[in-house]
Amino acid sequence: MNTREAIRRKLTVDSNSQWFVTIWVELQGKLEEVRFKIDTGCNAVVLSHNTLKMMGFSVNNADLAKLPQETGRLASGEKSEFRSLGEISLHSNKNRTDHICDVTAICHSTRKTNDLLGTAVFKQFFGVDFNLKGEKYMELHK
Repeated sequence: MNTREAIRRKLTVDSNSQWFVTIWVELQGKLEEVRFKIDTGCNAVVLSHNTLKMMGFSVNNADLAKLPQETGRLASGEKSEFRSLGEISLHSNKNRTDHICDVTAICHSTRKTNDLLGTAVFKQFFGVDFNLKGEKYMELHK
């Protein structure tokens, strides 16, 4: 019997078999509900320009250029430039009463991307389970 505490979040799966989870994101005191694509090949949490706009951030090139630069590789292997947004907090609800974890987030410098939930979150937990039959969910084990 597993006695570890776990956080369970509902998953949705689109017609391309991509997995999505909705999580509340707190960045610099602002809180928004974000639909993340789960990307186990990504080692970061990536916030899209659309999400940043929704949170009141400017995403024009001049403002993004002021943020610390990060370099990474896309799934294609192509080098790409990102900007560090600093630490964000992830929550299961808008009341911030169910804290998931804190993690550094990045955004792409120029491209419009999806919001990606990568291994930077998963590695903070003892284990992660994905149930894709019947009730679909992701479970993060503390």
